[in-house]
Order: sequence, then C-alpha cells, then structure tokens
Amino acid sequence: MKDLLSHFPFILSEAAICERLKGVEGIELHPTLFDAPLIYDPASSEVLAGIFHQYIDIAREYEVPILIAAPTWRLDSERVAAADVPSTINRDAVEFINRVKEESGYGQVYVAGLMAPKNDCYQPDEALSVEQAERFHSAQANELGATELDCLIAQTMPSVAEAEGMARAMIASGLPTVMSFCINRQGQVLDGTPLDEAIDRLDTRLDGAPLGYFVNCSHPTFVHAETMNPRALARLIGICANASSRDHCELEQLAETVEDNLAEWTDAMVQLNQAYGVQVLGGCCGTDDRYLRAICEQVCRPSGDSAKP
Repeated sequence: MKDLLSHFPFILSEAAICERLKGVEGIELHPTLFDAPLIYDPASSEVLAGIFHQYIDIAREYEVPILIAAPTWRLDSERVAAADVPSTINRDAVEFINRVKEESGYGQVYVAGLMAPKNDCYQPDEALSVEQAERFHSAQANELGATELDCLIAQTMPSVAEAEGMARAMIASGLPTVMSFCINRQGQVLDGTPLDEAIDRLDTRLDGAPLGYFVNCSHPTFVHAETMNPRALARLIGICANASSRDHCELEQLAETVEDNLAEWTDAMVQLNQAYGVQVLGGCCGTDDRYLRAICEQVCRPSGDSAKP
C-alpha cells in the first residue's frame, strides 16, 4: 500500500454498497452484520459482487488503481458470536472479495479489510476508551491480519480515543493501518476534536505508525483543508464522501437516499485531490457509479494518463 501511494496521485475507491443493496428486490441486509452474510447466498452474493465489478470496471476504463473493501465492517467478535453465522465469516468475506478481484481480471485492484467502532458511529459518547478499544478490537484485527489483504481501514470513527486503541490493535496485526474519521461540517471529529488535531494526536501517540488517515460518511465540504496544519493535511490520504451535506442526525431520520448537486460534490472532491493531495477518492452514503465516474472524468484525461506514475 505504501508503494501504491507513492506512485499514484489519484486512486479510486468504491462508492456505496449497502444502500444500493437495499433497493434490490429479494435482498435483505442482516440487522447487525449488514451485507456480510450475503456472501453465503449464491443469488445475493452475485448481486453484491456485481456492484464491486461495476466500480472496478470504471477504474479499468480510466486506467487507475482502485481500493475496494471486504464486507467485514461490523464483524467484530461480539456481533459475530451473537449472530447465526459461521465463526469464519471474517475470513470468508476476505475470500469473497479476493474472488471478485481475481474474476475482474484487472491488475490494479487493492483490497482492504474494514473495521468499525463498537457502538453507534454518530454517538461519540458511546465510544470506548483507548484501553477498552485495544482489547475489544484485537480479535477481529488479528483474524483479518492472517488473511490476504493489502491494509486494514477503521471506518466511520466518531472518537479519537477509540480510534487510538483500535489503531493499536490493527497495527499489531502486521497490516498497514488506516484510520477513517466521521467529521461534522466544522471539520471536527464527532467528539469535537478538530481533524488536524486528531491526526496529530494519533501520529504522536502511535509513533506515526498508521499508513495514513481518511474521512468517510461526511460531505467533502466538511473537510476544511485550507485551515488544517500542513503536517496533518499531508497525512490525510483519502475521503469516501456522502452525497448529501446534511448533518448525520438528520440523515439518520430519512427513509430515502438524498444527494446534493453532483457537479458541486465532484468539484469539492477533485479540489481535495488536486489542491491538497488527498489521493484516494470514493463515495459513501447516497453515492453510486455516477459519482465515481464523475470523479474520474474530471481528474483523468481521456486516456487516464494523468493518474499514471
């Protein structure tokens, strides 16, 4: 992963997965594990794989690398033990995504294992302490660390404290580690810590061991890159952004998917890449293939040459 970042100024990531599955007849997401159990059903797994293939095909068209993720986001040991699923579901999910990668035939697909906070992603007061987080997340981190992955990403983290403990567990797995924060429109992690302070704090306490930092489940305009200190900004390597600029508490109450103007979203994303060096661009809530294609059309010349080393 470090070589990938050093060679490519632009790397595509996936857009929404679970939201798109909600609109497919016959697909039912698990109440606690979301899309992960779908890998065991032939018809459902084919639909899931089809979404990944659509995203990979866009990367292939524009000749750029793409980072996709195994559906392991909520597969911590506690949730897995409480659900009626095989205990090997983390490893099985990684095998599933690696099959998707192999079947695509595209040589520039990179695979992450996702991890999540223990509790509500939007409620920092429910987050674990540093010590609790390291203990809680170690089992999944170690299990994923024994599989064929390019990195681990802790996604939608609302608290710097839980992120630190979780990062310790992830780094101990031996895989490159990325911490991805959920931020508000003021550019703060949901616990109130400014994004650049959060990055600096973890880098200091973890001796710079994380590969880098992402933002996800937040609109690109929430990242006030112009006000971040240069050291922290240089460590912000990716964003998987929401289509809507509404606050998280408002989005949670909506039954339907909402999105802002696509062109404005794309402009904000591309500015993060071209003006501030944020390399990995992808989508989160409300996004689909249109969003990835819009990014590529603006970042890449027709041949894709601008994204090549």
